[in-house]
This record gives sequence, structure tokens and C-alpha cells, in this order.
Amino acid sequence: MNTTRKLLLVCFSIMLLTGCWDQNLLKDAKLVMTSGFDLTKEGKLLGTIVIPIFTSSEGGAKVAESQIVTGEGDTTMDIEKQLDLKISGQFDASKMIVLLFGEDYAKQDIKQGLDVFYRDPRRSLVANAAVVKGRAVDLLHLKLNEKGSMSGYLNDLFESAQADSVIPRQTRPMYSDFYDPATDIILPLLEAQEREAQFIGLALFNDSKYTGKYLDINESTIYMLLADERSKHAEIKIQVHNNEVPKSNNYIYINVLKADRKLTVKGQDPDNISANIQLDLKIEILEDPKNNLDSFKKINDLEKETTEKLTEEANKVIKKLQEANSDSLSIGRRLIAFHNNTWKKIDWAEKYPTIEFEAKVNVHVIKHGIFN
Repeated sequence: MNTTRKLLLVCFSIMLLTGCWDQNLLKDAKLVMTSGFDLTKEGKLLGTIVIPIFTSSEGGAKVAESQIVTGEGDTTMDIEKQLDLKISGQFDASKMIVLLFGEDYAKQDIKQGLDVFYRDPRRSLVANAAVVKGRAVDLLHLKLNEKGSMSGYLNDLFESAQADSVIPRQTRPMYSDFYDPATDIILPLLEAQEREAQFIGLALFNDSKYTGKYLDINESTIYMLLADERSKHAEIKIQVHNNEVPKSNNYIYINVLKADRKLTVKGQDPDNISANIQLDLKIEILEDPKNNLDSFKKINDLEKETTEKLTEEANKVIKKLQEANSDSLSIGRRLIAFHNNTWKKIDWAEKYPTIEFEAKVNVHVIKHGIFN
């Protein structure tokens, strides 16, 4: 009897279990791997999507080329509706890996256009995002030197620059930072060349608007060190002389092997807020055209020169951030955490550009190649 009751209970429980009913079949979908947004002269949105075209081969399916489709509308969903009518399948952005914003569009406000991406749970929340100098649609229509899809090419470009500590990794949804009053986002800046794309630095944002100011490549790597986001490599060009002949003898190239950062924010007094970054760098010399490292004294002299130059460059980066009113180093978050009473008394957007903010860099040469 007990066995019969158990069997009946199991059968009844199985009947109550729900099945898998919400399906998105790949054969019915058109996977959008890259999207770009621009602003037209009339103030409308111009959306561009890149869809991979797969072909079968002995090793399985592979991407042979890309289909690029554009649409114009008043909102992001308006554009997507138009695009959905132009492609032979269901619009599917769940696998998006690259998201681009044209310069004019980014200066207006990128938050509004991203609403649909973060409202729909099927969307990718951590796609690599960047601002394009000029228009995103022009970059996406480039005839590349490399074979393969545009999306794959751009994704590899991101990964290479991230490994070189030129741009930050997108590890969290940037939409959450738009509603954080104590930080600003920073995005890579891309430029279209003749048959390729190239990162030219980091675009500085105030809230969700591109300020039009950016850090160049060398400054971007220094920013990554200040933000404590060094990756596998962090190579920096430093001018240590002024009048050497040939001109290349004025420069050295270093790679940061280890970086220890200490960030201190003082804010007990709302009228006397300050921030300080202490960077201790252990470096190797990658290139010294003058070949002037044949004694400990010369190495010590070079340490002093690079310490002075990098301290100067780090403070230039900080000055640029303050001039753009871009708190991408999240000084405001430290203020909220450790000096909350002060935070409540100030308008951070007005206060941040005027605070005393400086950096000090200490350099230690631990490798200088095989020459002695």
C-alpha cells in the first residue's frame, strides 16, 4: 500500500513539473554580433548591425563574411524593428560582443540608447564598447586587410589592447555606473584607417556623455596604472633627453612588471578635499637607443629621470580628467565610503574639478636586458 501511494505521489508531482517551453532556435535567428549607433544631421538615430554569415567546412561551421545592415529611427527599438524587417531571420542580440558609438552620438548621451540592452534579460551585458572618432557606420563598412568577420576582427582588437594595458576590460555592466553619482565611465576611442581600425586612446565621459576630450595611447597606459588595472603588459614611451642626435636617442621604452598603487582620499573638511595616488613601479628597459646602462650609477640616474618624468605624466593625466570633469578613477566612491558626512554636503560634479589631486611615481629598474 505504501508503495502504491509513493508511486501515485511521484506521478502527480511529475504532472505538475513545467517543461522547457521558451525556446530560441538558432536556425530561426540572425545573430547580431556587433552594433553601431550614430546621430544623423536631422537628430535621428542611425543603427548599424553586423551579422556573421556561416559556411560549412570539414572542421564544422565557420564565419566566411559579414552582412551589414543599417536602419534609421527615433529610438533604439524603432531601429531594431526596421532592421528585423530587412533580415531573413529573427533579430537576436544575445551574443553581441562589440558595441560602438559614433562621436556625435556619444556626445549627446549614450544612456538612452542603451536602455533596451539592459531592460531585456536576453541581451549581452558586458559587450566590448567603444567610441568611434567620426561615425560608427563608416568604420563597420571598412574593407579589411584581414580575412574573416568584422565582429571577430574588432573583438581580437579589443583583446590585444586590453592585454597591453591600453584599454580597460569590460567586466561589469556600464549601465550601473550611469546611476552611480560617484564615478564616471571611460571607454576606448577607435578610429577608422584606410583598411583597418586602430585604438587611439580613451574617451573621457562626464556621466553618460562623451566630453570630446581623450587620453592618447601613452596616457591611456598611465591611466591604467593609476586605476590599478595593469594587465599582462604595460609598455610606456618616456622622453628622458631633449637634444640628442639622432632624435630616437631622446626616448626609452619601458615595460611595467609590477605596480603597487595606494590611493588616499582626505575629506573631513568639505572645503579641503584632496586625493593622492602613490605608484611604486618595478620596470624593465625594453629599448634604450643610446645604450647608456653600463653601470649601476647610470641605472640609478635613469631611475631618477623616469621617476620624475612618469610623475609629471601621471599628473598631466589627472589634470585632463579634472578638466573634463570625468571621475573615472572613482575618487567620489572613496569619499562616500570614508567621509559620508562630507559627501552629503557637497555637489560632487561641481567640487571634483577643483579638488587637490596629485600623483607620485617611484620607479625601480629590475631588468635592463642582456647588455651590461
